[in-house]
Order: sequence, then structure tokens, then C-alpha cells
Amino acid sequence: MPVSAPILVAAINARHSHASLGARYLLANMGDLRPQTELAEFTIQQSAAEIATAIAARNPRILGLGVYIWNASRIAELLPLLRQQSPHMKIILGGPEIAEKHAADFLSSCRPGHLTGRDSPGGVTRPTSADFLILGEGDLAFPSLCRDLLSDPHGLAPWVNVVPSTPPSVFRPQPLPLSSLQLPYDEYSDSDLAHRLLYVESSRGCAMRCDYCVSANDESVRFFPMPALLAAFDNLLLRGARPFKFCDRSFNLDIPRAIEILSFFRERLPRFPGLFLHFEMLPDRFPAELRAALAAFPPRSLQLEIGLQSFNPIVLETIRRPQNLDRAADNLRFLREHTHAFLHTDLIAGLPGETPESFAAGFDRLVALGPHEIQLGILKKLPGAPLARHDDAFAMRYSPAPPYEILSTRDWPADHLVRTARFAHYWDAIVSSNRFLAAAPLIWKDASSVFAAFMEFSDWMGARFPREHGIPLPDLVEAVFHFLAQVRGISPAIAAEALIRGYRHAGARDIPPALAPHLRHEPPPPTPALPKPLRRQFLRWTWKESR
Repeated sequence: MPVSAPILVAAINARHSHASLGARYLLANMGDLRPQTELAEFTIQQSAAEIATAIAARNPRILGLGVYIWNASRIAELLPLLRQQSPHMKIILGGPEIAEKHAADFLSSCRPGHLTGRDSPGGVTRPTSADFLILGEGDLAFPSLCRDLLSDPHGLAPWVNVVPSTPPSVFRPQPLPLSSLQLPYDEYSDSDLAHRLLYVESSRGCAMRCDYCVSANDESVRFFPMPALLAAFDNLLLRGARPFKFCDRSFNLDIPRAIEILSFFRERLPRFPGLFLHFEMLPDRFPAELRAALAAFPPRSLQLEIGLQSFNPIVLETIRRPQNLDRAADNLRFLREHTHAFLHTDLIAGLPGETPESFAAGFDRLVALGPHEIQLGILKKLPGAPLARHDDAFAMRYSPAPPYEILSTRDWPADHLVRTARFAHYWDAIVSSNRFLAAAPLIWKDASSVFAAFMEFSDWMGARFPREHGIPLPDLVEAVFHFLAQVRGISPAIAAEALIRGYRHAGARDIPPALAPHLRHEPPPPTPALPKPLRRQFLRWTWKESR
């Protein structure tokens, strides 16, 4: 088998447009081992067999894998195959899924249980898991472990803080000052910067202590030193980086720091056309100086992710998320009316104490505030998050498999949660996709509740399509047309006109057969190909300009 670099960092991403920031932190901090380390990126669309074959072909001595909620199932399938194809390779797992109380459950899902006899070289019994687990930040722990393993041919180097077990062994590094880390941005290739989302961060941790989030365990928010950070951003801009997606949990926690970063990019907008920034911000923390800084950004340059999660104050108190709802609503109105920012907002269905009725009221309240996008998430029991403290009091039942979504609660029956999950899927496909910009509002036209009207539509779609995913766009258009005409009583001509406008705006060139007999005018020309990976936002912006 050919020999390549002895260390391989492998990332299994949700899609190709995502470039792994965590993997690049490992590369940047390998020090003298960097020339001996390679990166391989895959997606969850690839089979475990395909990924295992590609890794085995590189023949590394050490493999580092980050386990996340989106790739945990694929890695559970992958590990046994790696043991078969590369039995002498040392496997190190890290990432959010490798949490203190969750690692054993994850490893037990990596089937089959053991390889013995003919299946294992020399007939040695060997668990089909990993050799080492890193629980916590692995930026410096991973290179340190690799250095010890390479210096000891048997991989038996003594580790302080390692808890021995029948493999894997567990290492628990403590959070370090972020000034001790090498920034990872030079590890992005020019191709990455040209074609993929660029993930960056200016801080780690979150000031909130929400029970559903792993950041509830953070002791504090830590910040990267500003001079080095801004110098790295400047270099990225010069290399052609344009979309910057900040991973900070609460970018607007430190207002002067947030304004300094915003001002840095605002000053460079004229020199770097196409610059686009994404920040996650706390909903009730927009003082006047931050409002002014955001209002200075031109169209198509800024997206804000704002997590409301619930409009029920009792639920927010239960999950330890202090939030001034009236102030949050006022901030959303300001941002919508006085800035050009694209507003992505979040709600979570299934929180302890939330009922279908209170959630519907909160959803309608958020719709009335007019954000560009609402993401309806289903509560997940993330490994390491303190959400389990509510399990008994609220009869919380979750799926045992990733992504660990809530199945039922004391206040939210299982059958209604199934309907809510279907609602979330179709809301994303019809409304948030921005491919039905003219037709979607017709679904709830004249309804007293947007939530109730769209739930009726979602139930109707569920009866029409046994499988929610993989519906071709023309079939989706036809289904929406029939719902509008037959259930809502919308004029077929009006429904067809609205649908063809959105259909062509999304780039389609044909005319769905269901619409053709009802079109009174020549359909508009297809919109030219839009920039990726920000297609959804640009669909809405170019829609406004085309009207």
C-alpha cells in the first residue's frame, strides 16, 4: 500500500459548500508536524464504504475525525470498515458528539461489536471504536497526542490526564486562552475561498446558559486577540474571500468589540465588492450605537441570525434563557425597517412547557415582525447539554439516534410533533427557500393565523406525498397550484401567475403543465444563475429588484 503523510485529519461535512473550520484549526496548530499532516474532506452524501476506501488508500498511521450531529451516523458506519481495512491505524475522535456522558453510547453504535479471528489480523480481538477520545477543544491536544504516538512505535506513550480503559483512552484538555492558538485561515485554499462558505470566529462560548445548548457548560466567553484577528481577515480579503460566516454564539455580547469588527469590514466594502457577512446576535441587545453601525451597511452585504426560540416567557425561564421579548420585537422591527440586513430568525418546537397553542401564537407574532426567513427547528437533546434535567417533569421523550429530536412531551403529543416536523419541512421548502415568493402568501391569505393556515397546507401535502424529501420542483409547483385553486379557492389564473413568476425567478426555463392552461401572459424570462452558496438570500433580493 502506498505511503503518504503519517497523520490524516478527515472531515465529513454536511455538504460540499461547507469547509471544516475545526479541521483547519487542527492543521494550523500541528507545529513541526504540519508537513506530516494532510486534510481529507468528505460529505455525508458519500457512503461509509467510499470514505473508508479513500482513507485506507492514504495509509495514515494516525487518523483524526471530528464527530458532529450531522455526521455521527456516517462515522458510526465508518469506524468498523476502517478497522477492517486499516487495522493498525490509530483513530482519534473529537468534536461535540464526543461528550463526557455520551461517548460510550456513540461508540456502542459503531457496529459490529468486535472483530475477531479471520476478521482481525493475527486473530486479536479489537474493539471497533477509536483508540483515543478528546473531550473538549482539541486544537492543541490533538497535535500533542500525535507527537507522542509517533515517538512511540507501539502508541503506548504515557499521558497525563488520560483515563485508561479498554480502548479508547480518554483525554480531557482544559480550555486554553485563545491567544495560545494559531489561527486557521491560511489553511483555506484559494479554491475554498472562491467556491465555499468561509467560517470564521472572533470568540468562543456563549453568555447564555440555555438548557438545550452545549454552550450552557461554558464557564465564560473567550475572545481572540483583535490585532491578529483583523490581520487575518485582511489577508483573507486580499486572497479573494467574500462571504464570511461568523460562528460566534453571541456576536453582540461585547458591543464595542462588535462595532470594531463591523467598522473594519464596512470600511473595506468599496474595495472588495461582493463582501457578505453573517453574524449570530442576541435578540434583545441592539443599543443605538450598534443599530447605527448595522444601518450603515448597503444591500446584499449583511445577514443576521437572531434566535428567538420561543415567545413564551415561562418557557424561556424554564430553559434558563433570559430574554426581553418586547425589546427583541422592537429590535426586529428596527432592523427590518431601517437596515438592509437579511434577517434569519429561529424558533424551536418542543421546548419544555411549550404547547402547540403557545408555539403557534409565537410563530404568528414572529411572522408579523416580517423577518426574511424563519427557521422552525425541532428540539434536539444534544450530547452534554443540561436539557436532561427536564426529562421527568415534562415527560420529554427523544429519538435515541442522531439528531436526537424530541418525540413527545407532557404538553405536546407525539402525533402533533410529527405534524409540526412536517410543517417545518414544507415551510423551509416553500417559504424560506424563496422559490415561491409570490405564491406562498396566498396559502394563508385572509387567514387569522398563518400557523394554522400553513399547518392545513402541510397536512394536505402529507396526504399527497408519502415522502417529504426528494420532491421534484415541478411536482412541488403543481401541488401548490392545486392546493391554492382547490382548497383555498384562489383563481387558477392568479395562482398560476404567482407560481410561474417564482418558478422562473428560481432559474427554471420550462412551464409546468398544470400552470400552462391558466397563464394569461408570457412568463417572465428565467433569472440568470445566482451566486452560491448564498442563493436563498439573493433570490429574495433580486426578486425585489425585478418587480
